[in-house]
Amino acid sequence: MSAKVTWLIVFVLMYWAYCIYWGVRGAQLAKTASDYFISGRKLPMWVFVLAATATSFSGWTFMGHPGLIYRDGFQYAYASFYVITIPFTGVMFLKRQWILGKRFGYVTPGEMLSDYFKGDMIRVLVVIVALCFSVPYLGLQLAASGKLFNVLSDGLWGVTTGTWVLAAIVALYVGLGGLRSVAYVDTLQCVLLWFGIIAIGFIAYDLVGGWGALNEGLAKVALVEGTKWGRTP
Repeated sequence: MSAKVTWLIVFVLMYWAYCIYWGVRGAQLAKTASDYFISGRKLPMWVFVLAATATSFSGWTFMGHPGLIYRDGFQYAYASFYVITIPFTGVMFLKRQWILGKRFGYVTPGEMLSDYFKGDMIRVLVVIVALCFSVPYLGLQLAASGKLFNVLSDGLWGVTTGTWVLAAIVALYVGLGGLRSVAYVDTLQCVLLWFGIIAIGFIAYDLVGGWGALNEGLAKVALVEGTKWGRTP
């Protein structure tokens, strides 16, 4: 086993221990449904901001998005505008939703919409839409994580094994601690994401041989035929 894989296992185990800790801690603090599902409406602002930022990222950020830019050219980079549209959506709607939830004691969006439209059918519809989105989305994220773990461990862990182990850890801390556990785990994830993105940028810059070599390489990529929309301008 190489030193890289050894350190990978050490840090992954430390991260899993952190996740399980917050799962147990969240279970101890969750006395009511409100505590479990919305952390008793008492999440610190800095935790919410970091957790919401981490939630906006996914396996697509590190695997799908760079790969599609490489395949289709820089015109695909327009998708990066999600970093603007997601917070903008929050500014437009989340404050009003928070005010309504605090005023009337709503715990879920379905509860709020059911009260507003005076019927339970909308509640069922919200659940169906949430499941139709969340189940495939979560499956893709876990599959991406399993693939990444397989590559980083030099094949020591298979993709399927890594996916199921990661799924078990997620199910454990989310099931035990609810939103509070998710928020504090996401807070650490956000810090790791920022550090990882910056570190990967410096590593890539060093590997390509500097700014001049980077521009030369990009010019060659721009001439490659067969991208989705032809040549990169």
